Amino acid sequence: MGRKPGEPKDTVTIRLTPAARAMVTEIKEQLQRMRGFYSDRKYTNSLVIEQAIGMYYKKKEADYKTDFKFCGVCRQAIRREEQI
Repeated sequence: MGRKPGEPKDTVTIRLTPAARAMVTEIKEQLQRMRGFYSDRKYTNSLVIEQAIGMYYKKKEADYKTDFKFCGVCRQAIRREEQI
């Protein structure tokens, strides 16, 4: 009965500059505007920061695994000009 429990989460404290705080708020508001009319999903600051960390992790993981030969975001080959 009720909702299934999600994965356990640790509580951490992070300090954000006013500029970073404004960016998180802006992203959160944009996500809320983009959700569908019947969507009841709630976007929180924690969710926005968690998604950003996940995206950054995937990008860096791809960069390191491919030795920076492929872009970690779009997966396209990176052309480097040969210097003579």
